[in-house]
Amino acid sequence: MQLGLGVRGYSFRFFKVFNNMFYFFAAILAFIFLLLITYALGGWLAAPWVPTWQNDVKQMLQLAEIKPGEIVMDLGAGDARIMTLAVKNYQAQAVGYEIAVLPYLLGWFRIILLGLAGRVQLKYGNFFKADISQADVICIFLMPAVMIKIKNKIDQEAKPGCRILSYAFKISDWEPKAIFKPKKNQIPIYLYQK
Repeated sequence: MQLGLGVRGYSFRFFKVFNNMFYFFAAILAFIFLLLITYALGGWLAAPWVPTWQNDVKQMLQLAEIKPGEIVMDLGAGDARIMTLAVKNYQAQAVGYEIAVLPYLLGWFRIILLGLAGRVQLKYGNFFKADISQADVICIFLMPAVMIKIKNKIDQEAKPGCRILSYAFKISDWEPKAIFKPKKNQIPIYLYQK
């Protein structure tokens, strides 16, 4: 009979199982820690991840009047819902940047599930380091303090005629081309053009 207690002549099975469980739980804790750190980093750099309502995403893309083949860039792409709808409904090309691991993974899950892996590019990284010069449409849902930095980046790098969609927050000192807010309690969508 083996008790697994490590007594002379008996196996150390109990300790091996305990050791394996320790590494398993340590790996889970490390992964959770990574998720939380990147989530906090995303919130600190730009905005915490808050999914945009599906109807609002549809309205944003409709407001931008996206044409087939145009490049739609989502800065802070979250779970990739803007990009996947732009590709599916408008035959656009889509590129997005996300710095938080959980929304990034959810985004790739959505892209693969919808069969858009070859048509949507979701990149893990800081969008302030991204090249936005080829974008025809830029989508942002960022905190007001970050809007100043992104405004400067768009001024310096975006091509003339680029349309900018801002969900919820205005870009200071810019006059919107259109504002969509049909109801008083609805979140506004601002359309700008460079």
